[in-house]
Amino acid sequence: MTTAFASPSTYVQGKDLLKTASKYIKPFGDHGILLTDDIVWGLVGEKFYNYLTNDGLKIEHVFFGGESSPEEIDRIKAIGDSSDAKFIISLGGGKTNDTTKAVGDQLKIPIVITPTLASNDSPCTRLSVLYSENGEFLKYLFYDKNPDLVLVDTAVIAGAPVKFLIDGIADALSTNIEAQTVARAREITLLPLDTQQTQAGLALAEKCQQLLFRYTDQAVAAASDHTVTPALDHIIEANILLSGVGAESSGLAAAHSFQNGLTALTGDVHKLSHGQKVAFGSLLNLVLVGASDETLTKYITFEHKLGLPTTLKDLHLENASDADLLKVAQLTTQEGETIHNMGFKVTAEDVFDGIKTVDAFSRNLFSN
Repeated sequence: MTTAFASPSTYVQGKDLLKTASKYIKPFGDHGILLTDDIVWGLVGEKFYNYLTNDGLKIEHVFFGGESSPEEIDRIKAIGDSSDAKFIISLGGGKTNDTTKAVGDQLKIPIVITPTLASNDSPCTRLSVLYSENGEFLKYLFYDKNPDLVLVDTAVIAGAPVKFLIDGIADALSTNIEAQTVARAREITLLPLDTQQTQAGLALAEKCQQLLFRYTDQAVAAASDHTVTPALDHIIEANILLSGVGAESSGLAAAHSFQNGLTALTGDVHKLSHGQKVAFGSLLNLVLVGASDETLTKYITFEHKLGLPTTLKDLHLENASDADLLKVAQLTTQEGETIHNMGFKVTAEDVFDGIKTVDAFSRNLFSN
């Protein structure tokens, strides 16, 4: 058995961290690129730029066009080539992060990720999701290493709408569910190395879940009021570091495959975030592995309290036909999906039955 573990070289988290970020970045060189979109630039980007330049760094601000597309990557790479950038910084959300990772990988320069949301675990991973210029999914890009530096300013995270934190909690909740599934099956992880879990990766996934169940209520209250507390610190770390490293080094199973399977349909379901879709997928994963009533109730209650989807109605699929749901199930189980890490054969019919069971169980739970 060959195992592997991967993580960012350095992870730093703290309140008002943008103000002192230069001391963590200066070892990479004296000039680089800062990639942000228009909205982030107006909110915190210009201030961050001034902090860096006032501390002696030469920074070229590059506006991000909105899609992590091959064309956008090529455009920014050309800018980096012409300026002989020594590093590249992402300030923004998932697509900004993914584009930054791709550009940094191609230029072979250090990558600094500074997330403005705790809505997903992309900051710490060694992969990017690529889309067309029209926003259609193209492929995943995997890299030889994770980002060199991840800087998380908790005041910035707390300043965002609380819904983004909840999206991240939903995504993070799947981490240990899928990690334990992969562990039982002794399947490979998400790392592009064809390797199995280390105990370290599995421990991070378990710690991620522990923090979520222990501190989520306090953290959501703090984020709703845009304040930073120890509980919010714990949840931000769970959403970004523990979920990212835990999922990558421990593997995915049914929860994320279901999220992908939903692309078989059109309509309002796609108004939901990645985390919201994965939330239902986590419940499906539990049903497929034969979780007890007590366990399923625990997770459904947790998600329901946060306003996450636990029924087909919550997914805007209350009127979906069985034929539609079967299409989702078929795409969920297509070749190459991580649902095949379950350790037993999972058919489209199994997934269809699981979807219906989650819906019925959840409706019954809250009708009593």
